[in-house]
Amino acid sequence: MVFPIALQADWPEIEHVAPRSAQWGWLELFVITQVFWGVLLFIPGSQAFRMYIRAFPYVASLAALVSCARSSGAETVVPGARWIVAVMVLLVANLVHEETWFAAGVAQVVFQLAIAAPVFWTSRAWITEQRLDRLILLIFGAHFFSAAVGLLQVYYPATFLPPEFSSLAFKLNPDFLGGLTYVGNADRVIIRPPGLSDLPGGAAISGTIAALLGFALALRPGRTTVWRAIFFASAVVGITVVYLTQIRSMLLMILGCMFAMALVKLRQGRVLQTGWIAGAAVALVAGSFIWAGSVGGEVLEERYRGIMDSGVLRTYQENRGFFLDHTVRELPFEYPFGAGLGRWGMMSAYFAEPENWRHPALYAEIQMTGWLYDGGVLMWVLYPVALGLAMRFSYRIAIARDGELNEAAMSVFAIQLLLVGLCFTGPVFNTQVGMMFWLVTAVLYGAMRTRILEMVEAEDEAELIEADA
Repeated sequence: MVFPIALQADWPEIEHVAPRSAQWGWLELFVITQVFWGVLLFIPGSQAFRMYIRAFPYVASLAALVSCARSSGAETVVPGARWIVAVMVLLVANLVHEETWFAAGVAQVVFQLAIAAPVFWTSRAWITEQRLDRLILLIFGAHFFSAAVGLLQVYYPATFLPPEFSSLAFKLNPDFLGGLTYVGNADRVIIRPPGLSDLPGGAAISGTIAALLGFALALRPGRTTVWRAIFFASAVVGITVVYLTQIRSMLLMILGCMFAMALVKLRQGRVLQTGWIAGAAVALVAGSFIWAGSVGGEVLEERYRGIMDSGVLRTYQENRGFFLDHTVRELPFEYPFGAGLGRWGMMSAYFAEPENWRHPALYAEIQMTGWLYDGGVLMWVLYPVALGLAMRFSYRIAIARDGELNEAAMSVFAIQLLLVGLCFTGPVFNTQVGMMFWLVTAVLYGAMRTRILEMVEAEDEAELIEADA
C-alpha cells in the first residue's frame, strides 16, 4: 500500500494550536466522564437503558472529534496517529469482506474510531505543564474513587454494590455472577468488586491505574512527606482492590510497570533513586497482599500463591497462553485477510445475526485475535506500529534529564505500557480502556507542542526587546 501522507511523526509542529486557555474546559470534563458515567448504572432500573449508558463515553469522544474537525480541523501529527488512519482505512475496506456482518461491521468501524478519536482532537488544546499535571491528577482521582468504591463493595456489599448487574452478561451466560463470587474470611461472600460498573471485577482496571499513577506521583521530586504518604496509601488501596478482584494479570502488570518506572529513573541518571523505587514497589505489593488476604482468606491467597509456585510464564501459558498460541500458529492460515467485521466482541452481541449460520459469531480472548479477525495479518502490522510510535515518543521525553515534562511523561509511559501489556490478556483496544491510551498520548504531545511554542515566543520577545534597546 502507498500512503499519501507520512506514516511517522517525531516532533511537534507548532501551528494551528487551539485558543490559549489553561482553564478547566471540555478536556477536563471528558476525562472525568470517562469514569463517572458508571454512576448511572447504580440507578435502579438502569439496565433497560444500559446500551445507551455504555455508549455515552464513545459518543462523547466522537462528538469531540466532529466538533474539532468542524472548527479547526483534526490533527494527524501525534505519533501513531497516521498509522491509525491506515487502520481505519483497512477496517472500512473489510466491510466488503464476504463474511462481514454488515450492520455490526459498520458499528465496529464507528466503535474503533471513537476509541482512537482522542489522538486526533486532543493535541490541539493549549496544554501547559500545569494543565498536564491537572489532567493526570484528574485521571488518578477518578480511578482512585472507583477503586475506593470497589473496596467498600467488599466490606459493605448491601450498600455499595450496584442494585443490578449487567443484563447482557446474564443473557450471554446465566451463571456468570456465580463464577465471579468466592467465600473469604469469616464466611464472607465476596462478589469481585465492580467499582463504578455493573460487571464483577470491573474495579480491577481502576485499581491498577490508581496504583500506578499514585506510585508515579509519589516519586516526583519535591513532594512533601505528607503528600508522598497519601499517594503511596492510594497505591495500596488500588493494589488491594486488584487482589480482591483476583485478576492476576493486573497485578503482574502493576509490578512490571513499577519496575519500568525504576528503569526510567535509571536512564535519567538517578541511580540511588532507582533502588528505593524498586524496594517501595515490592513493599507496596506485599503490604497490599496482607490486607487483601485478611479479607479474602485462603481462596485469595491460593490464587496468587500459584504464580510463585508455577512461575509467571507457566501461569500465563496455562491460562491465556493457549489463546496466543492458537492465534499465532493456526488462525493466520484460516483468516489471512480477516474474518469479516462485526463477528466478535460487543458489536456482534448488540447487532447479532443469529440466522447467519454460514458465518457464525467468533470469540476473541486476547487483542491479537481480535485484530486478526478485523483486518488479517496486515492489522498485526498497522496497529502495533501505531502503539510503538506512541510509546517511543513518551519514553524519549520521560528519560530526558532535567526535562520539564519528564515526570508527567513517565506517568503516561506507565499507562501506555500497562495497556499494551494487557493486550495479551484481553481485547483492550476493543473497550473503553483503549481510549485511555490515545488520550494520554495526545495530551502529552499537546503539552510538548505548547512548550515549544512558549519557548519560540519567549525567544522572539527577547529579540524584540534587544532590538528596541
